[in-house]
Amino acid sequence: MNNMLDLNNSKTKAEVLSILFQKCLPQRQIETVPTSEAVYRIPAKNIYSCNTLPTYRASMMDGVAVSSSFFKDGMPDTSHWIDGREYSRADTGDDFDDPYDAVIPIEKVSFDVQGRLKFQEKIEVKEGMCVKKRGSTIKEGDCVLKAGMPIRPSDLAALVIGGIVQVPVLKKPVVAFIPTGSELVAAGTEPQRGQNIDSNSIMAKHMIIEMGAEPLCYPIVKDNLESIGIALEKSLKQADIIIMNGGSSKGGEDFTTKVFKNKGEVLLHWVKAGPGRPISLAVINKKPVINLPGPALAAYYGLDWCIRSIVNKYLGIPMIRRQKVTAVLTEDMPCPKPISFLCKMDIGKKTDGTYIATPVPFKTSSIGMCLGTNGQFISEIGEGDYKKGDAIEIELLCSEEFIF
Repeated sequence: MNNMLDLNNSKTKAEVLSILFQKCLPQRQIETVPTSEAVYRIPAKNIYSCNTLPTYRASMMDGVAVSSSFFKDGMPDTSHWIDGREYSRADTGDDFDDPYDAVIPIEKVSFDVQGRLKFQEKIEVKEGMCVKKRGSTIKEGDCVLKAGMPIRPSDLAALVIGGIVQVPVLKKPVVAFIPTGSELVAAGTEPQRGQNIDSNSIMAKHMIIEMGAEPLCYPIVKDNLESIGIALEKSLKQADIIIMNGGSSKGGEDFTTKVFKNKGEVLLHWVKAGPGRPISLAVINKKPVINLPGPALAAYYGLDWCIRSIVNKYLGIPMIRRQKVTAVLTEDMPCPKPISFLCKMDIGKKTDGTYIATPVPFKTSSIGMCLGTNGQFISEIGEGDYKKGDAIEIELLCSEEFIF
């Protein structure tokens, strides 16, 4: 196991995921949920309409339904027309009585003070004019939703139109998040000397939700082998993916990898990605178990590339591609060559519309500034440092409209 602590033998992010999925390929499960609760879920198969609409026919617009036969010899005299006999009101989507076979738009008709129908201009009326045929909106058997694409609010409307009340979706993987550290206190607690606030749990919870998974956040676990082991055993019964947070490096109270070794197969320890190099991964009871470093930015990076990739594998969806902009660096930006390095960036916009980016180094900046940036840059292994004035592509962590 000593070689697991050798940085020279650490793996790239791609290698880490490849090793994990070779040992532990997620098994997707299907569940059925009400259509009203299916938004942003992943459909497990193509969904086909049960309905045909219109069921017979319907008006394309607000107007009056008429018989085209009245117009075969030109414009008819409507002075004696009666609603319900020679014509009928037909609003958008309405069916209308069988004697009528065409609809004249309401903009082309008027009614005098006695309520008699008048045409505002000469109209050529033919059978089927402004009439939607049976099945022109949707037919039984039409595909309304394709497997694998997250269900959007507009898709819910299509499902309802198709008469779908239950949707088979991929079950959300349950992701357990276990914060460890004898120095940690719960959020909202005033920290005393030697204490630190557990901020990662709330971040992890909502990142996991955003990924499309189900978070299961545990209370703080103290730094000892027994407590960590008990929490791990419990989580293995409740979750599909387990994250132990903290105790991942080589400190005197870094017990997590030891617990992993006792309970399953440790695949690796240390990754060529920083901050957060001392990630370790194991497979225990055929489930992926990941030890993320404790510092907030390291935990964020590990969640963003590692946990997100695992959740995506469960759900069969591609990795997120954030919008990028090209920005000019306002300062030098060190990037260690041996690793893929996360640089948090403060992006601004000049009066001419060009973007500028200021690096926010995690070692010299407040954690609030680091976590709160509107952009980030992830260097490739071997790239090295960037200089003031270099133009680089930066991932946006907010909508472009919020960059000033």
